[in-house]
Amino acid sequence: MASTKNGVVGLGYLKNIKTFITELQSHLVGTTQTVVQASLDKAVDEQIANGSIRFLNKFGFPNDRDGSQLTRANAVYILFDTSYKNSSGAEILGWFYRQRIDQNYAGVEFGTLKDFKEDVKDKTSFRMGDFSFDNWNDGFAFLEDLADNTIPEKWTYHYHKSGIPHPILKAYIENIFEKLKREPGKILESDDSKYIIFNSNLLDKYFHEIFIVCEVIEDDGDKTYRNPFRLKSLTDLIKLGFKINGNQIKSLDQLPQKPSFFNDINEVIFQTSWIIDRSFEKFEHIIEERKDRFPADYQTKKNDELARALDNAINYAVAIAQRNYKFIVPQYRPQDNKIQLLMPIYLSGSFTEKPDFALILDPDTGNQIYLPQTILPLDAAYQNARLIAKPDEYWLNPDKI
Repeated sequence: MASTKNGVVGLGYLKNIKTFITELQSHLVGTTQTVVQASLDKAVDEQIANGSIRFLNKFGFPNDRDGSQLTRANAVYILFDTSYKNSSGAEILGWFYRQRIDQNYAGVEFGTLKDFKEDVKDKTSFRMGDFSFDNWNDGFAFLEDLADNTIPEKWTYHYHKSGIPHPILKAYIENIFEKLKREPGKILESDDSKYIIFNSNLLDKYFHEIFIVCEVIEDDGDKTYRNPFRLKSLTDLIKLGFKINGNQIKSLDQLPQKPSFFNDINEVIFQTSWIIDRSFEKFEHIIEERKDRFPADYQTKKNDELARALDNAINYAVAIAQRNYKFIVPQYRPQDNKIQLLMPIYLSGSFTEKPDFALILDPDTGNQIYLPQTILPLDAAYQNARLIAKPDEYWLNPDKI
């Protein structure tokens, strides 16, 4: 939309012109307010008239490096009040964004001030799960340092190219931290609440455990974790003033323990005597809702043909697992904090090539039955399996994925 019009439309190009009212209304769930575009436009017109529209840089600040106040011409964000509040009483803001100052402002997005800050953070920093870095170079350097100093291991895929170095390692750190958050006492926070330290469950080239230290930043009551780095010596903690209960950490046994994924080894070994429940509901989900994960030449087949191929592939996999206990591998699912198993599916019945995908099996220990859940592409399967241990490379091999 041209910027000659007043109201929201006058602030920038509306990519979501058909949905922006609905998007704003979605923030008002639990209230009796109804968004009316005329009211929204009036609120924006008043802000334009009294000069209260905010022009911000890419970090969300109203001033340039030289201290001068930003204008429409040199800002990256346009931030305005909508005049609406959510059910918690927080003001709902709207904002337009452009990546470069030679581009048009585009939008519009809505949310609280906290949502806006998160948006700024997402666009300016390198994110790694709960961790963020001041810039992408720092994030890349962290991954390079870890990869160079762990026991030699393949942290990239051969065929799945990524703009991020060592994508397997990135996913590993993200999910290990999720696991540790569920285990009390395994993430240590310094007495001054400025740093945390945790055990990565990785070993360095000299078979020493790798610990990661991270800054803790508190903003509006929320803690964020910034600029993690590999602990090289206990001296690093002394320099940071990292103390627990008033005491300086001076020995390795004071450092946090690694995560624990299972109590019984049988939890991570496929039980060949258990039944696999091939329910209609699960097969329907896999075949009809996940057909895009099948090989291209199978996507054109009828659903009953796919069901027969999947049934046969499960039978093949069980037959091999009865002779090779490492064939079906465990994975950790952070979202549900549980162990599942990954069964390789070879639809053609030929085991000379890599499998087509992995079938996720949920163990029901009480009834000694496995419940198929969904299917995963091999890169996702590898990342999930790697959390527990480096998989046997028979079929989960990064050089073949």
